[in-house]
Amino acid sequence: MKNEIKEDIKKFINDLKKGDFKAQLPNILTASRLLSPFFLIPLIYYDKLILAFIMVIIFSLTDTFDGYFARKYHNITLFGKYLDAVVDKIFALSLLIPVILKSQMDSNNQNLIYINIILEIIIGSFNLYSFFNNLKPSSTFTGKIKTVFLFCLLGLLYLNKLIYIKSEYLMILILVTIIFQFGTIISYFNQIKKRKLLLNSSL
Repeated sequence: MKNEIKEDIKKFINDLKKGDFKAQLPNILTASRLLSPFFLIPLIYYDKLILAFIMVIIFSLTDTFDGYFARKYHNITLFGKYLDAVVDKIFALSLLIPVILKSQMDSNNQNLIYINIILEIIIGSFNLYSFFNNLKPSSTFTGKIKTVFLFCLLGLLYLNKLIYIKSEYLMILILVTIIFQFGTIISYFNQIKKRKLLLNSSL
């Protein structure tokens, strides 16, 4: 698996050197989200919310179209899948961090948000562990639901900067997100355990 990804990366670099951007458009769109912290964190921190909102839409559209172009140009690769998983975590954290830095939440909710961040980092660590141990990590149903709740939470946190939202409502969504984050960690742990057994039995 590592060799396959190395070959994908080599092809990605060679295509860019040759100027064949069309072939690597899906990966270019995915990689562009790596820039999200450099735009979103300062814009949100300095209350440039309209510009930040525009950038969020642009980065979100890259997440929509990278998959579309990957299918269109038959360029669905392991490198693209792992890159997409990593940059999605970075994108989510680039939205969470400035909310905490300029929070209008009560201290209880703010402490819970720290838990959201820690759990999201743990989930990303499971993905990396699976990759480096040839365990072929893949999304789980719980993980997909977690992502939906996480982005709903982010939307509500930013809406809270514009209109007042009761802290109880925020707390409920934060707690539900935490529950699904724990569920995602458990599902990834079980996935890793099963794939380790399969890998050992095939040796």
